[in-house]
Amino acid sequence: MHMQTPIEQLASQYPHLAQAFARIPQGEIHLKRLHDLNTSWQQLLLSGSQRKYTEVVVTETRPVLPAQDTFDIIYAGGGLNLLNAAVMTQRYALRVLVFDRFTVGAVHREWNISRAELQELLDCGLLTRAELESVILCEYQDGFVRFHAAHIQVPATELHLKDVLNIAIDAEKLTALCVKKIQEHQSATGRTNLILHHTTFERCAVQPAQHVCVDVRDAAGSLHSYGAQLLIDGMGSTSPIACQLNCGRPFSLVCPTVGTVARGYKAGPGSREIDTTRGEVLVSTEDRRHDRQLIWEAFPGKEDQVAIYLFYYAEAGSQVDLFALFDDFFALLPDYKDTSNVEVLKPVYGFIPAGYNITLPWQQKQKILAYDRVLSLGDAAAFQSPLTFCGFGSYVRNLQRITTLLAQALESKSLRARDLNRIRASEAVPAVSGAFSKFMIAHSEKQEPAWQVNETFNVFCRVLQDLGPQVTNDFFKDRIGWLDYTRVVLNTPRYYPPIYKLALTTLSPAEIIGWISAWLQLGGQAVQYQLYSLLRPRLRSLPGAARRWLRRRSPVTGLRIAIWEEGMAQIARARGEQRPITATNNYPPPMRSYWPSIKWPPG
Repeated sequence: MHMQTPIEQLASQYPHLAQAFARIPQGEIHLKRLHDLNTSWQQLLLSGSQRKYTEVVVTETRPVLPAQDTFDIIYAGGGLNLLNAAVMTQRYALRVLVFDRFTVGAVHREWNISRAELQELLDCGLLTRAELESVILCEYQDGFVRFHAAHIQVPATELHLKDVLNIAIDAEKLTALCVKKIQEHQSATGRTNLILHHTTFERCAVQPAQHVCVDVRDAAGSLHSYGAQLLIDGMGSTSPIACQLNCGRPFSLVCPTVGTVARGYKAGPGSREIDTTRGEVLVSTEDRRHDRQLIWEAFPGKEDQVAIYLFYYAEAGSQVDLFALFDDFFALLPDYKDTSNVEVLKPVYGFIPAGYNITLPWQQKQKILAYDRVLSLGDAAAFQSPLTFCGFGSYVRNLQRITTLLAQALESKSLRARDLNRIRASEAVPAVSGAFSKFMIAHSEKQEPAWQVNETFNVFCRVLQDLGPQVTNDFFKDRIGWLDYTRVVLNTPRYYPPIYKLALTTLSPAEIIGWISAWLQLGGQAVQYQLYSLLRPRLRSLPGAARRWLRRRSPVTGLRIAIWEEGMAQIARARGEQRPITATNNYPPPMRSYWPSIKWPPG
């Protein structure tokens, strides 16, 4: 009797997926990972709806661990975390451990970014110029956003983007380079760093005044414990730590995303061809399907390889299924692009979350990213662009600021939750722009016409087009200023008066008030930046000794000042203004080790 393979078992329910995965290299391995990810997300939804979660972060006393099992920072998750880990060990001589339940450095999505944003990788000392150029696959001349216009009641507008997601990065080469740097670099103690593949997080025990003990399970099922001053959670959208920190509801929105990296697409300027000089940033080819507005992305890579994605926007509590989306992907792809000679090299998939929970004026509780000695970063924290949901771009834009602040927090032992919770990706723009992503969520026929999302975003493209390329670029890079954002909001009703009615049906009263609150906060940030611009000369002249004295005298105050100053400096860099020279931007002064009997090197 023939035993059906896992792929064959899916054929009746997902025929297009089964047929495609049967031809994909390591198709059954990817299918298992897809199943695990789908299951983890469904469990996360169940936890959120019932407000229940597994307690994986606890406060308890543990025995002292041997020196070889103690680190300065432990990273749970080996994707984007590797960038942070490499900076912390290379620039600050810290000892780090990075583990992942699969392969450390394996990524399930290609990365795109702009050249200006990549400067952060040079500024924070992660890469040399030659190393940076070696991980760039190609650079596009142009990118565009185009929404289906067959049935809309407004003029169609194709929005062109210059220097937005126009650099294709070899993600695996970049993570491999980070792994190499981590493995080759020794900490200040002379001990090596540690990379653990196929190692699963179990739980962690926090002793607030001392350290955090992390329990992990290896591929053979054996349990191991490691100690650190800080645990960084980078376990992605299904992180059990993020789930616990936010009572089972760590995210606001989610983009289920699937796709492939393949070669053999017909090259050319036609809509069903691949133009290697252009990236397709957001493209829809039809109206709502199954109450979802499906959106495509296409990014050429090295040689004739192309990464194509299909995704949709959904409320975080919605029932979403990567298997069903993948089946739609393979069924609809031939209508989007000519696939007659295409060879699929690998699938890409995941849940890309957004967690910019806007705090209302009467609410006390914000989105929580930290426990004592535990901090969530990356997709586990979920502060990305509300339109492109590009976690890599957000991580890179914030890398220099976050690593600088982590080094100061460790040096000053400011590792309580109240301190770590302030060390997060810049969220002012994602929070206020989050309302735009709500308009990309399709609803049933009873609530709106099938073409509503396409119509709304043709209007949005027209507004941005008229405001010019600089405003457009700033919006897509999470750095739009308060004044320009206000112009976007005020200009939209001029072109599309129904936006008022649509806003009332799309956003709840609490969300409208929350958006106004976020808009005021963005305005407050603009005022602070003007103040910072006036104070910058004085900040430059402040002696490093005075800064170090303040950090010793009042570590918490010193850290909070640094958080504000680094946030303003990040805005200055994004605007292309001269980078201020401050002590927090330089390599740290001599520090005592975070572990007894360990001496920091001079310099």
